[in-house]
Amino acid sequence: MAAHEHPVSHLFVGSRSHLPDIVTVARLRATSKSIRAAFTIAELRTRLANSLSRDGDGINTKQLQLVRFDPSLWIGELMAAVWIAEEGGRWDETGEMLQWASQCGCCQLPLNLTADDIRTHANKTAYRSVARVLAQLMVVGRHVAFGDGSCLRIFRRANGEVRAIKNDFWFRLDDVDPPLPPHHLYQRHRLQHDPPVETGIAYFGVWRSSFLYEYASLSSFAKKMILDHFYCTHQPSRTSIRLNRRVGGGRLDGLLIQSPHTPVAGCTTTLSSDGRVGRYLVLTSSSHTFVAWIAISNLGDNTVRVTVHTTEAPVPCVSGSFKDRFPVTTQLARVALGRVTPYVFDGQVQQQQHDDSDDDGGYL
Repeated sequence: MAAHEHPVSHLFVGSRSHLPDIVTVARLRATSKSIRAAFTIAELRTRLANSLSRDGDGINTKQLQLVRFDPSLWIGELMAAVWIAEEGGRWDETGEMLQWASQCGCCQLPLNLTADDIRTHANKTAYRSVARVLAQLMVVGRHVAFGDGSCLRIFRRANGEVRAIKNDFWFRLDDVDPPLPPHHLYQRHRLQHDPPVETGIAYFGVWRSSFLYEYASLSSFAKKMILDHFYCTHQPSRTSIRLNRRVGGGRLDGLLIQSPHTPVAGCTTTLSSDGRVGRYLVLTSSSHTFVAWIAISNLGDNTVRVTVHTTEAPVPCVSGSFKDRFPVTTQLARVALGRVTPYVFDGQVQQQQHDDSDDDGGYL
């Protein structure tokens, strides 16, 4: 060590992984009277700002600011915040969830994260002990507020049990990363950092525990909770039709059997559950003044129900048809549905049980 080198300067040299966790910081501060001289609050805040917007893998981008950390954070929390920004993993799935929450009026971006949010994890070891998306949801969840006093807060108890929305036995995530049969769609496309989850949490005017459903991922579960609450509190307009899943070149079948994590053309995000509705396709973004999505339900016997929901303000028209009353939603849905569009909006009738079944349209 150079004669004038400070004893903790090595923490800020080379790899970002040299940043200590909160426990390490506390120990250093307790044993070194000159720890504050090693770095300044301003330097840490500058590093944090740079880390949040780092090119390629920063949490924030020029186009989208997801989070910021409260200016009141002190040294220990600032160092932990830098670690989260630099070493806490990509925020792709959590970012999509937050954008969806913002569209539905459950939060305003960027979120202002405080010391309480950081302290949901005792240190980086605790952060890394769970799937990355779960770790991130524990940090940001309480900022996704439903307007009735409830929020998407995630509780992790000492025995490893995880609960959501309410710290109550009936609001547990019964199984995070549950064992699934090898042929199960969610098993075949399982993501280690965003694993499937099984739970009975649902919203029916009030939050309660219902039938157990599997969700393709933790982020799908979070997005579905936002959707449940939005649907019940906003009563969107809708149009619905039953179709053979092979109609339109197999587009619907392809959406149900492909990886639930596959982006869908024309959609800002998707979510999947193994319950009554298999796939949800979100059509709108923050640039729209309304929210619209498509629900694709697997009814069995090769039949599905396609339902388009929207809160778009209706346009007065003589026909009263959905496509004329809600033209922007219809235009957005046409991109996502492709060759199924004429059956949903234009009155085209299925001519045979397996309409166009000889052509998968590039979707299977």
